[in-house]
Amino acid sequence: MTTLLLTGLPRSGTTLACALLNACPDTVALAEPLRLERHGDRARAVAEIEAFLAAARRQLREEGQAPSLHVGGIIPDNWAAEPTAAPGRRPSRAERGLVRFAQPLSADFTLIVKHPGEFSALLDLLAPRLPLLALVRDPLAVLASWQTVDFPVGTGHLPAAEAFNPELAALLAGIDRPLARQVALLDWLLRRYRALLGPERILRYEDLTTDPAAALARFGVRPPAVGRTLAPLDPARRYPSVDLRPLAAALLPIAPTCEAFYPGFAAALHRRL
Repeated sequence: MTTLLLTGLPRSGTTLACALLNACPDTVALAEPLRLERHGDRARAVAEIEAFLAAARRQLREEGQAPSLHVGGIIPDNWAAEPTAAPGRRPSRAERGLVRFAQPLSADFTLIVKHPGEFSALLDLLAPRLPLLALVRDPLAVLASWQTVDFPVGTGHLPAAEAFNPELAALLAGIDRPLARQVALLDWLLRRYRALLGPERILRYEDLTTDPAAALARFGVRPPAVGRTLAPLDPARRYPSVDLRPLAAALLPIAPTCEAFYPGFAAALHRRL
């Protein structure tokens, strides 16, 4: 029996990873299914997570369904519509409810549950107790994506994480400018992953999209025989409405943090300026 937690940078491809994982045999990936009361009690939150995992396994085996965010009953690649050249924020299309999984599941099926906010905040308590992976992505692409979505990260906040990590909440509360707050949030998340997870528990979006089969194998699952064709996109092409130059300049102070995940990141930023 395998149960694995997935966290990562918001807008780094965690929902895409769930969509890919749900195409694998004897595997279910739930996208942000928990509705933890934001009570701030970290130990209680971990107990609630563990209780949910056990209940979800039972419900999937007995009923073939479990709670998750979804779009029309399906866990898609992306909660937001595709970006365009027009300015404006893309709203979330996600709805919450029971999602049915038609594939047969063995008693030992693999269950993956992803939450970028809660699991990142509780990483120090969860990582020693449960298998866990964190997904990261080129920070410039992440920051560009944040400019295009009508999500809390668009203003530099991650409420689900702030509720369970007073350090993060205080850090963000002390920063007035949204872009500076976004950069501080990125830096805090990357530093946390580096400090609390070894390289074997960190997965890059670029690797997931370049070689999905190899990346999915990191979850201990068997990828489907016919995989999807994916490719990482340059952020200038992916987010044509966003001026990358001020974002690159804002990221320069945290380039040393980013270099741990993306060697040569500082030089790549300078080429954008």
